[in-house]
Amino acid sequence: MIKKFINEKTIKRRSFLKLAGLSSVGLSLGFPLTTLWGKTIDSENREIKSESFFKKIWHRNKEDKRYFITPNLKTNWIDKNIILAKVDGWWRAYSLREFDNEFHEWWIAEKLWYYDQLIAFFEGETDELNIPNGGHHHPMLSTYGNKKGRGDSDFHLNTTPKGFSLLPKPDKIDYVTQQIEAVYNDPDAKIPVDIFKKRKELYQQKDLWDKTRFVTLELYSGRPIDEDDKINGELINFGFLETHTFQNLIKNPMATLTYMSLFNTDGSQSYFEGREGLTPTFEFRGFCWLISYHNPNLTEYEKAIADYVNQAHCRYHGGRCDLAANIFLIVEQFNNTPGYDPYGRGRRSVPPYDYGVSSAITIKPKKKLTLDEKINLIKMLRIPV
Repeated sequence: MIKKFINEKTIKRRSFLKLAGLSSVGLSLGFPLTTLWGKTIDSENREIKSESFFKKIWHRNKEDKRYFITPNLKTNWIDKNIILAKVDGWWRAYSLREFDNEFHEWWIAEKLWYYDQLIAFFEGETDELNIPNGGHHHPMLSTYGNKKGRGDSDFHLNTTPKGFSLLPKPDKIDYVTQQIEAVYNDPDAKIPVDIFKKRKELYQQKDLWDKTRFVTLELYSGRPIDEDDKINGELINFGFLETHTFQNLIKNPMATLTYMSLFNTDGSQSYFEGREGLTPTFEFRGFCWLISYHNPNLTEYEKAIADYVNQAHCRYHGGRCDLAANIFLIVEQFNNTPGYDPYGRGRRSVPPYDYGVSSAITIKPKKKLTLDEKINLIKMLRIPV
């Protein structure tokens, strides 16, 4: 049958085996054959350019500042906590939901601890500033979607830490902004200490904050924004126009966001029932809403978000105050805390989900077990001894 097939296709036996062997080498040994969507990478002296799809999303406004328009997320009904998202080629409506009180209590506790360290350092109470990365401010954002990539990888899964924070409710953004501005404008204020103290005060007022979303900046995409976007006098050139995160989110706005606590609980916390020895770990699933600062068609709310997060960042870290904003919209929350039974270990907490009776093996002996039966039971259950 194989000989007949080869003869009909006019492929010589020797050539056929060569092709088969070459394919085997390529598949099993990683021979650098070009994949369906992969690219050969020239690592020296190359310029990574946007593919044609991404060229279509970039524009220049009247001031010649670069901005983008996202094609796969619609927020027309955001005030009703409903969004439309195109995921894997299909449009669907999703309801936004609020993170739970366990997460909020944990987030505030770590935020206050963070500010206390900064205040002690700036007020001279300590000469050491030892604040670990991670925790409430640096969750991991995971994305996928842009299979063609930007030319530097054959993979389109991406995970990166981002400096996320809480966002005021739409009707509270002006109030929070004014409170911060008042400190900056006070000639007797001690900057940055009084800003830290004001932030501590505001974050503890839970009713100010929108529990359906987090906010950060997309620092490296779309640069240079204009001819003044420079570092040390040189026009910015990262070698790419979009980060992996940005490209993935433009193609597919779905993402996950994962927080893990800096420290284990010691039993004094208000969250997790005051249990000690736990590592609070939270996962959020939802969508990233990218807002381009210089888009002339932004809504008033989008402008307010972009200004709020940019001012919070550039006044502390310096640099541009007109960068793209990234708002994570919450659809689901999971509690991934190890050993926190029955609430953690990867169970969905928002919206609540009933996992029912555990599927663990249950033994109901009719009589008292012999020693051999007990040993067999231990082996069956794989209980460590």
